[in-house]
Amino acid sequence: MQGISLPRYVRVVGLVLLATSLAACHTVPSRPGTTTQVSEVVQLEQAGKYSDAAALNEKLAATASPSQRNEFLAGAAEDWQLAGNPTRSWSAIRGIHEKSLYPALLARVEIVKATLYLAQHDPQSALQHLKFGLSSLPPELKAKALLVRGQAHQVQGDLVAMVADWTERETYLPVGSPEVAANHDLIWNALTETHTPIDVTKLPAGLTPMARGWLELADIERTSWQQPDKFLDQIKQWQVRYPDHPAQQKLVPDLIAKQQALTSFPPKIAVLLPLTGPYLSPSNAVRDGLMAAYYQVGGSNPPSITIYDSGTTAATALAAYQKAVSDGAQMVIGPLTKDSVAGLAAQPSLPVPVLALNYLDNNRGGPGGFYQFGLLPEGEAAQVAERTVAEGRTHAVALVANDDFGARMFNAFSTRFNELGGVLLGMQTFAPKGSDYAPVLTQLFGLDASQEREQKLASTILMHMEYDPRRRQDIQFVFLAASADDARTIQPQIGYNRGEDLPVYTTSRVYTLDDSVDNTTLNGVTFDDMPWTLEDSGSVADMRDALHKYWPGNFANNSRLYALGFDAYRLVPLLYNTHGIAQAVQGVTGFLSMDANGRVHRRLDWASFEDGNVDLLAPVDLPVQSPVAAVQTAPKP
Repeated sequence: MQGISLPRYVRVVGLVLLATSLAACHTVPSRPGTTTQVSEVVQLEQAGKYSDAAALNEKLAATASPSQRNEFLAGAAEDWQLAGNPTRSWSAIRGIHEKSLYPALLARVEIVKATLYLAQHDPQSALQHLKFGLSSLPPELKAKALLVRGQAHQVQGDLVAMVADWTERETYLPVGSPEVAANHDLIWNALTETHTPIDVTKLPAGLTPMARGWLELADIERTSWQQPDKFLDQIKQWQVRYPDHPAQQKLVPDLIAKQQALTSFPPKIAVLLPLTGPYLSPSNAVRDGLMAAYYQVGGSNPPSITIYDSGTTAATALAAYQKAVSDGAQMVIGPLTKDSVAGLAAQPSLPVPVLALNYLDNNRGGPGGFYQFGLLPEGEAAQVAERTVAEGRTHAVALVANDDFGARMFNAFSTRFNELGGVLLGMQTFAPKGSDYAPVLTQLFGLDASQEREQKLASTILMHMEYDPRRRQDIQFVFLAASADDARTIQPQIGYNRGEDLPVYTTSRVYTLDDSVDNTTLNGVTFDDMPWTLEDSGSVADMRDALHKYWPGNFANNSRLYALGFDAYRLVPLLYNTHGIAQAVQGVTGFLSMDANGRVHRRLDWASFEDGNVDLLAPVDLPVQSPVAAVQTAPKP
């Protein structure tokens, strides 16, 4: 699998571990006149000044003996990689005479190559460079190789192999050292930041108890949001199976405390929704998703829930809120419409906290105790920009519906893309529900300019020419803002109009939970969406299928609103007890966090269409600027 990089937290910890192991692996034989400079290299590396360290290594290599020259160049390659300069790193590698290297130095070079291939989103090539034996290597180099090998397996979505690598890595780290604790964090965060399925019933027989324990604990934690009533029993059984597991010391108590905080509700909750008119169906979906969460959480003393008709205006929503407060509500969920939300936010103060189910414009916050949560499509478009830049795709064209939805998606995407240094080469709009998109694609891909050049050349030489128009070659992907129906018509025409090799990225609107729809025409399209729609097995899928069964008529058009209601209810304890989300939580609508304005943000999952089916992709995040600069595309040797 290509086009994927590591999640931010995992990449940060991995890079720090890689950097801290550098000095231990970087042992250069001293010779007269170089001892002081070699010491300076180590000091620069320890200070995080990798570019300076790399340059000094190259300077030392220029005057070193052949054997020492390889040592210095290997060090330079490592330092340039850590400095975020893959071009210089490959250059240093090309200067090394690899046939004369002893095993440990060859391993260092191969590890650098593997790391560089990972930065280029090529885990398969990375693994090809990590096939060397470990037995003859020093412990710190074994640990380094297993760190990178685990990262490659993670990018491939092989969580079992990843955990196996990183738990084996721990056996080569100093007992009780900070590196051991960092390795635990690396494993846990990698497992909890992805929705790659873990089938604990099919784990390999040879997996160590430590690795198996991590995977089983992650599976328990993943399902705790949807099945909180089963959490404590599952944790107790896990503790019996793995009494000596390192997660017993701090992680498990933290998970228990977190779960208790997530199930401590105020006694009375009010829900404000429009109960008549055009918003009735969406409101019913939110209500039913909320009640599904209510029954899932259960408990010996559940809160009472009262639903109030908020109407759709600021005045009716404020009246419903005041009635709920007078009735003794201690937390309010809703209202749903933007005008209603704005009406409550306009109040100078709110005596009872509110979790609104929509957002104020312009990223504004409200009075104290006013929180905002919804399915903001602009956030999905912005995450398209983030993923494509993280994958090294920085030159795009956009094909956008000429309606309000298209304008909102394009503005959100282009704003974030420009912020990240992306270059938007062109944009064309189209009328929805059309059938022939060749004219706009011809302009978008520069085919019209190619045809004009052919016509001018033919008129100059006075001869008819057989000519195949070429699209512009600097386009790296297409951002598509379209409905599912339009996307199914447009995607085949992108290929027909010389864009068959162009990746297409879009948002969740392209995907509908309808088994009767043929999605084969969407093959190759990548999109972001919530776990609620993307997971095809496990507790999320079971709950989604049950709600679909109970309310088939309403579910088709409002499926994601059921998830909104579910997560809204589950967020109540955090907002009521701690007044925020101190640590991001995994909901069914995404990975949920909160900013200083009380706005809940959803980090989404990713998938692509292959053979008409939806395939989950490994998570990806923006490149880290320190200690390694942004991912760059560099020439390979």
